[in-house]
Amino acid sequence: MIEIKISIDTALTLLLDRMKFEMKSRKKIGLIEPGLRLENLAYKDLIDLLEASIFDTVFLLPVELLIVESNLPQIINETIQSLSRILFREELLLFSNKKIAALLKPIVHFFKKAGKDQDFSFN
Repeated sequence: MIEIKISIDTALTLLLDRMKFEMKSRKKIGLIEPGLRLENLAYKDLIDLLEASIFDTVFLLPVELLIVESNLPQIINETIQSLSRILFREELLLFSNKKIAALLKPIVHFFKKAGKDQDFSFN
């Protein structure tokens, strides 16, 4: 097992930056009303934004951290709990470890499959 050493504050900063970027992009294309902030989003919109931000952030991590067992789900869980306190949204505490595992599963599967393919090794 690999232990990722990152503080929850740092992970929260990364997640919030990604969420703000994602929200700005969604405002540009009209999926979110221009005057809304993270604190004012409907629960469904906030969860969609959170899931996309987690997915994007995790996808940028080194592959080794994703394909072997690590404490990444625990870091994500603690970061979401901190986010719920910052945004004053207790409903984020309902974001379960099962949901985190479901988010990480396609990424892990993709990288494991890509690791088995040798097409890229001859470039």
